[in-house]
Amino acid sequence: MPSIDASIVPITLTVNGRTGLTLWAPPWEDEDGEEWQGFLGDGAKITLYPTARDLANFIATGEENDLSDHPGYGQILKLTPDQFKPAPEDHYDLDAVYEWAGGEPDPVHISALADVVDMVAKIADCCDDGALRRLIEGTPEYAELVDDEVTYQGKDGRKRWNDLGDIIAETWERALTRVDSWLAWIGDFEDTEFEPEDVWARVGAEPITIVLKDNTYLTVRGEVPVSAGAEESEIAFLGGDGSVAVFTDLAGLALYCRTAKDHPLVKLEWWTELAEVEDDDEFAPADDSTYDLRKPSTRAAELVRELADFCELEADTDVLDGPSIDRDDWAALIDEVQTCFSAQ
Repeated sequence: MPSIDASIVPITLTVNGRTGLTLWAPPWEDEDGEEWQGFLGDGAKITLYPTARDLANFIATGEENDLSDHPGYGQILKLTPDQFKPAPEDHYDLDAVYEWAGGEPDPVHISALADVVDMVAKIADCCDDGALRRLIEGTPEYAELVDDEVTYQGKDGRKRWNDLGDIIAETWERALTRVDSWLAWIGDFEDTEFEPEDVWARVGAEPITIVLKDNTYLTVRGEVPVSAGAEESEIAFLGGDGSVAVFTDLAGLALYCRTAKDHPLVKLEWWTELAEVEDDDEFAPADDSTYDLRKPSTRAAELVRELADFCELEADTDVLDGPSIDRDDWAALIDEVQTCFSAQ
């Protein structure tokens, strides 16, 4: 039985080369105790937008839609465009199913496939598409995939994984066609800000550039659970035991991410997928992932706090709390943070 709540979740769907943003309401109960779930729609189709601002602009019009009567819709009306951007786990790439099915039956690929197939089943239910529902729910290989206890280990597991791949090759194009028939793409998708999900979005981490007075380093920053199964998380970096592994060249960073096992970011569910990324350029930090520590700034101070916490430094980070940061205090703090950098 799914959990019953009153949330509405921004998600993206990637179908036939286009990625759009919409809203999905997980199962909730109305005042009469009836269970519902649904998507942002116009009464006939699920509506998708190319950017968070486009979606926010539609919501701001107050126009009636399929979620207007949802008990949590009042909160949606208060959201800013940035708040409509989905979490990393809320991207559903229907086009990537063939690639995942052709990979190894590891937890990463199994989870990715299961999430997408489960979302397609939700679309079938909400759109009352009997043909799509029968295709997903009536196919034993798909039904098994979305079982929380599924595993494809051992000789029998490998056979079932191969059977699933055969079913996907045979039926997924039909599923894509059925899903796409229920989607209304509103706006100019030449300007979408939601590209098909890349590996770092799935991993839940990001390569970053750290600029210092005498050096520029590359590393990776991510948010990991404080312990197995815990809801609380903390910021972590490559390295560990009081040090941050940093790199001066992209090839070194890429090799470390593919092969190193003894660092906290391996706790991330999808981290092992990086071993399959062959192009070093995929490990390059984005332009907006640069932290310039040569002078104080709000952005730089945030990273310095995270580095000091991760390395368990005794540095006085209280100097970062004021409306302005003394340059001498900043320089001393950066000198101390640099002591925990381990150039590879």
